[in-house]
Amino acid sequence: MAPFAIVSYLLLCLMVAVLGRRSRLGFFRCLLFSVMLTPFLIMLYLLIFSSGEERARRD
Repeated sequence: MAPFAIVSYLLLCLMVAVLGRRSRLGFFRCLLFSVMLTPFLIMLYLLIFSSGEERARRD
């Protein structure tokens, strides 16, 4: 059970990092923070702050 959980956690961290590659944090910081904190917290950060970055780029 433990190897499956570890692999699942790391895959989830990688998915969050791929989603955050164009954010202010970038791929490697998103990956690092996802592993250190939790992918769900970083995903929440990306969802909240990515909308503001999109509006700033359009203006």
